[in-house]
Parts: sequence; structure tokens; C-alpha cells
Amino acid sequence: MASKAIPSETQRAKLERKERAILEAARTIFVNHGFDGARMQEIARRAGIGEGTIYSYYDSKAELMLAVLQQFWDGLTLEAEDVMAAEQATDFFGRLRALAHYHLNTVIVNADFINLTFALRRNNSEVSVSRDHLRHYVAVFDRLFLRGQDRGELRADAVLWQARDIFYGSLEYSARSIEMTMEADRSTRDQQPVVDDMVALFRAHYAAHPEGEAADGTTLAALSRQIEQLTEKVDTLASRLS
Repeated sequence: MASKAIPSETQRAKLERKERAILEAARTIFVNHGFDGARMQEIARRAGIGEGTIYSYYDSKAELMLAVLQQFWDGLTLEAEDVMAAEQATDFFGRLRALAHYHLNTVIVNADFINLTFALRRNNSEVSVSRDHLRHYVAVFDRLFLRGQDRGELRADAVLWQARDIFYGSLEYSARSIEMTMEADRSTRDQQPVVDDMVALFRAHYAAHPEGEAADGTTLAALSRQIEQLTEKVDTLASRLS
């Protein structure tokens, strides 16, 4: 019996595979050398193609950098949505824990590239990740928070943007602190206490309490101090990135 012919790779598949190789190589070179120090020739060499081939995909280094940024942030959004879709917990705080785990680990693992992203936002008007891509990513938290309010799990008067800043700002500050003090093996550092504290903070401050339930003054005072400390951390991080 004659064997069936194995279909060859389509032209479109070849082009897509080559573009993925270019983007992967470009990300590595941009991280290692920065945008200004990166050379298209070196990116082509790492991707295993001729330099002229890159220009058949991207007209300039700036356009290539923008494509790398878009791929990165769109990829994070899809991953975060997958985390939420796969999470078995149905309550807000269980799902918040899963998202916090994902975001904290993501910022640590991708610290070099995220630092480059924000450096470009500060220093290079030609190359900066679109705010739309960042909005799509943080919208994963927004939908989770609004769902918690709709289900009556969270205070109806809670302000979304404040909760979002506390969530992302404090986790990113903690991730940078962890990343700066870690050994080469990033997987050995325990991230659980950071996530536990984040969930506890949201539970204490944003959970909807039964009507007429009395609040413990000591607990509220401690919570107020914790929020003030988080606010100071977020302000410090914002000043570093501005």
C-alpha cells in the first residue's frame, strides 16, 4: 500500500513561523541591549534569517519593537483570561487569589522586559506600548471586581480604580522587591505570603458585611495603616516609573 504524502508546510505557515522567530529573537536582543543598543543585524542572526528578511515584515526597528510589545501584553491578557477560565473557585476571593498568583509570578519572571516596557514609556515617544493593550490586561481584574459587586460579595460603594491600583501597584512593588533579592533560581522564592496578604486586605476592606454587623475598631485601625502603607508603596513605584 502506498504511503500517504505528508502535506508540506503552507506558505502562510512558513511566514508565521518566521515572524515568530523574529519576534522571539528581537525580544531577547532588546532586553539584553535596550532599544537604542539593539541592532537589526544581530536580531536577524539570532532568528537565523537574513537582515533583509526582517524588513519584509517590519519597516523599522521601532515598528519591530512595537510588535514585540503588542505580542507580549496581548499574550499576558490571554494567559490571565485562561487562568480565570480554568479556576474552579467561584467566589470573588478565590478567583482573586488565582489572578494575584498569576500576576505576581508574571512580573517576577518577565521583570527585565517589563522594566524595558516602562523605560520606553518614559524615554521614547516613538516606541511605547499602546494604552489599549495595558487596558485589556487590567480589564481582567476589572471584570472580576465588578462581578463581585454584582453578586453582592463586595461593597457596592467600592471604587474600582482604587481597588485596581492597590491590586496591581502593590503586587508589582512586591514582585520587584522579590526579584531584586532572589538568587538565580527564581522558582525557589516563596510568593504565597504576598498573595495571602493581598487577599486578606481585599477581604477586610472590600467584602460586603451583613447589614448591622459591628466592625472591630482595632481591626479597622490596623487596616487603615496597611492601606496607607500600600498607598505609599504605590506612590513610590509610580515616581520611579514616571
